[in-house]
Amino acid sequence: MNYNKPELLDALAAQYVLGTLKGLARKRFQRLMLSLPQAREATVMWEQNLNDLAGAIKPQTPGDHVWQHILNKIENNAHTVKTVIKPAPSVWRTWSFIATAACIILAFLVIQPTTQLQDSQQIALVQNQDKQSLWFINVNEQALSVKASTKLVAQTDKDYELWMILKGQDTPISLGLLPKQGEKLLIKDTRFDAQNIALLAVSLEPLGGSPNGLPTEVLYTTELVIL
Repeated sequence: MNYNKPELLDALAAQYVLGTLKGLARKRFQRLMLSLPQAREATVMWEQNLNDLAGAIKPQTPGDHVWQHILNKIENNAHTVKTVIKPAPSVWRTWSFIATAACIILAFLVIQPTTQLQDSQQIALVQNQDKQSLWFINVNEQALSVKASTKLVAQTDKDYELWMILKGQDTPISLGLLPKQGEKLLIKDTRFDAQNIALLAVSLEPLGGSPNGLPTEVLYTTELVIL
């Protein structure tokens, strides 16, 4: 596949942001973002465009009759088999981008209730393909505080390594090994600058970390959120 074609990168980036790029294809594109600046730029462009689109939608307040209709439906279905209501995909796609940052903040409030969020201005949430939260990253002046989620099913014969990619640079920089359970502090790299970080990534490595200073198998990518 010729990734030098702008139209191909644009199409892949669109699918990646919308969430329709699945399985191995999604993993390949995540690895591609680590090595190809054009892929990262296309992804950022789609995220910005769709965020702008979502932000342009005016909120609508439902009328009283709508709420009454909902209550009637709930009462009528109280003794029937539960059904799953699936909103139109376009609605989810539009609002998911606004909800992402809010979900990250909510996850910190729920899972790290003792953390004073107002003292933290940089956070990140690493999720798997099923949108399950695996690691919560809280950045302070000296270090990155990383907490493993109970949803994480870690491989005992492998380690997980956190990387950052700086804007305008292709080579990922290791930030250290992630905890498989509990919490861990990672000393902040001197090059760590929230404003200059294009992407965070998690790779699967042999025990002890990457043998050559580069990601072996990229599993997940995420962005650093500045509050």
